[in-house]
Amino acid sequence: MEAEGTRSGDGNGGAPRTADSAADSIAARLAQQILDGSLTMGDRLPPERSLAESFSASRGTVREALRSLSARGLVARRVGSGTFVIYEPQLGDTDVSEITSPLELVEVRAAIEPQMARLAVRNATARDMAALERALAEMEGQEDPERFSLTDEMFHLRLAEATHNPLLVDIYHRINHVRTHQQWDSIKNKILTPSQISAYNGEHRALLVALSLRDAERAVEVVTAHMERARADLMASAG
Repeated sequence: MEAEGTRSGDGNGGAPRTADSAADSIAARLAQQILDGSLTMGDRLPPERSLAESFSASRGTVREALRSLSARGLVARRVGSGTFVIYEPQLGDTDVSEITSPLELVEVRAAIEPQMARLAVRNATARDMAALERALAEMEGQEDPERFSLTDEMFHLRLAEATHNPLLVDIYHRINHVRTHQQWDSIKNKILTPSQISAYNGEHRALLVALSLRDAERAVEVVTAHMERARADLMASAG
């Protein structure tokens, strides 16, 4: 399909796509540590050599992951000093994740993600489409709720990035921060069964097809149905 063609259209060939996937995976794991507070504002990341050893990757792959984090406003790379966390949720005196229920989170997502889809149809580049395809390919191989949830966060963040609207990207970082809270952890094993994960991924794939065809109406339709399913699943889990 066109999304697949977009990946090869970057002119990178098979090996670089594997390297890109590894860099995305490293970036996702580091981003999760930043968003869940394991790494906080001002923390210095280990040197590239140490990160390469920790992730069993080349330094070039680690460097690409750090570039991705920098582009997303999570870290800053200072020549001669290292890489530092610069992301700090602007949440006021109370961490909003502590007072936001999973249902309220879905309501916010339902309000903004259709517009994200519209903007992504208009603004997504070939690189954005390739990043979405890689994120989806990783997600489609997951059945573990924890790992699926992490890769799902990355896919929807990639959708936000494809809008090329920095405020929407910042908002989506906040959404993913809320998704790390204990309220979601306590119910995701109940909701994210293998059959539900498969259904969600079918919707993700349908969204990617709509984006590749630049079909805004279909993209919005898919995202809206996706959010309605998520809301219904949450309501059923509470019953």
